[in-house]
Amino acid sequence: MKINTFLVKTIRDMLSLDTIKLALLTGVPLLFLWIGLGWLFWDPVVALTTKIITWIPFSIVRANGAFIITFFIWFVAVLVSYAIFIGLFSGFLLGGKKESRFEAINFTLVFIFSILWAVVILLEWPTINHEIQRFLTILPFDTVAKGMAWLLAFYLFYNLFLVSEYLVIFAFREAFIKAMMERHLGDMEIAKSDISQTATYARLYWNIFWFFIASILIVPILFIPIANFLAIWFVWAWLYKESAFMGVCSILCTKELYEKMREHKAYLISASLTAALLNFIPIISFFTPFFVMDLYFHWIMESKASEA
Repeated sequence: MKINTFLVKTIRDMLSLDTIKLALLTGVPLLFLWIGLGWLFWDPVVALTTKIITWIPFSIVRANGAFIITFFIWFVAVLVSYAIFIGLFSGFLLGGKKESRFEAINFTLVFIFSILWAVVILLEWPTINHEIQRFLTILPFDTVAKGMAWLLAFYLFYNLFLVSEYLVIFAFREAFIKAMMERHLGDMEIAKSDISQTATYARLYWNIFWFFIASILIVPILFIPIANFLAIWFVWAWLYKESAFMGVCSILCTKELYEKMREHKAYLISASLTAALLNFIPIISFFTPFFVMDLYFHWIMESKASEA
């Protein structure tokens, strides 16, 4: 079975009311926690990122500034569009519809606005890029550097939020996996895995450690348009690739099956890259850990069925 089939199943799972509630109950409190920590430690973090910015030539800061500012504009445009639409039409959307349908509509709306604004920006990119670079040229270097430092600080706190959410969901992954089994397989019993939980968490912490090392190493690349997007994307994907797979296998697989499936590097990479893309979309990023684990869940269950 190809990854396309697993993707369809996973998207349907993400649109279920239980998954949406679980993602919001996990993501929203952590988001507010990091907003509070960001407010407390914003000044020292911005001081650090400002120092980093001063090491970069102004021509590079200006060129990349247009790219980063455009991304930030897209991010805000998605949130504002969603808020305005819900404010104006929530009564119509909710009226006469089941709660699960309304939650699915919310999820879909964010995705649609994300795609819509991305298309608009791509179509108007030459004009947007030119105008932002012209604006940045007018401003003093200190002003531009401060703005870039703020955006870099936002990126650092966002990474911390993503990692903390992943840690929480990973710790309670068994309940999610059991819910997916009940949804797709009924009351089927889960055979006890012989994969060590110690080894599973060791893999998780090892990947998180190297995620932060890689995030530091790619800082110079963050000032190169396009390359910064790819670098962030690959680092996020690397965080999920092995640890999420082993986390799901530690509940569903034997060591033998785990080692056998682990040889399929193409699927592991494809699943993690696909899931990591969700981190670029506001609100939808709450679902990333669930999404990647669910992709692995469907793959594992299909592999076990084919071997039976």
